[in-house]
Amino acid sequence: MGALYALLSKAWQRARKFLARFSSFYSDKEVYLLDRNPLESSRLNAQHKFLVDLIGGSPIHPSIPTENITAVADIATGTGIWLFTLPAALPTTNTLYLHGFDISSAQFPNQTDLKSTHEFHLSIQDIRTRFPPEHRNRYDIIHLRLLAGALKQEDYPRAMQNIYELLKPGGYLQWDDGDTSVFDTAEDPRSPLAVRMQNIISSAVVKLGMCPDAPTLIEHLAREVGFEDTVRYSYTTLDRPYLHDAARTWLVEVLRSLLPKSMVGSGEVADEKTAVDRAESLVGEFEGHCKDILPVVNWHVVVARK
Repeated sequence: MGALYALLSKAWQRARKFLARFSSFYSDKEVYLLDRNPLESSRLNAQHKFLVDLIGGSPIHPSIPTENITAVADIATGTGIWLFTLPAALPTTNTLYLHGFDISSAQFPNQTDLKSTHEFHLSIQDIRTRFPPEHRNRYDIIHLRLLAGALKQEDYPRAMQNIYELLKPGGYLQWDDGDTSVFDTAEDPRSPLAVRMQNIISSAVVKLGMCPDAPTLIEHLAREVGFEDTVRYSYTTLDRPYLHDAARTWLVEVLRSLLPKSMVGSGEVADEKTAVDRAESLVGEFEGHCKDILPVVNWHVVVARK
């Protein structure tokens, strides 16, 4: 009995050490598979044009009417890049009310850098928490992008309810996101390297309680909460030669950002430094592989009307 107790005690001590390292990388407050630093902000701004081009060339999905838009909110706004580029895509010459929300202000631009001719605001707001009353029933469009790497699956219903409250009757939701098959390669059989990286990310998503098929869940919850005309649009770079180079660049950079925390989250490695070193080696190998094959980005946009 004493030997069994000693064995269990040692196992518990190892588990505590692992959890201590794990919790320093992921807190109960938030799961987020990317960083918030100047380098990541630059990557987010650089990826914006690619993701916009992938869905048709405008920040607003072509299925959404734009004639009478006056108030727009961008949730998980990050650097605010989506909001900054929005006015040029709208036909109105009226002053717009633009509001970006994010759980962290770490990537917000400096106020001195804001040169918008429209009313522009940035606020700290957790999507899982109900928004203040002054924002409810206020917006013509609510936009979100890439929450699959930031929300636990259990948080989506509450988030969707909070989003629904923000829109005016007749207002539109646009949620751009990917699932764990967001990147692939156009080869048969599939590259073991691409499969390995995809498995690392998928394993982290599952172990962290995130959603491996976020676009499908978003579509389902939009209908459940009361949205009408809900449609999930799917896009791929496979048949768009003009996006192949951009897709290759985007994939390499997003994998460089995504893999380290995914490796820790999946349990493949125990500390951040080892994860960064191993991820850099994998990404370098993948970048070399992509010179000879076609990388593919798969993307989804859920559009719904209140």
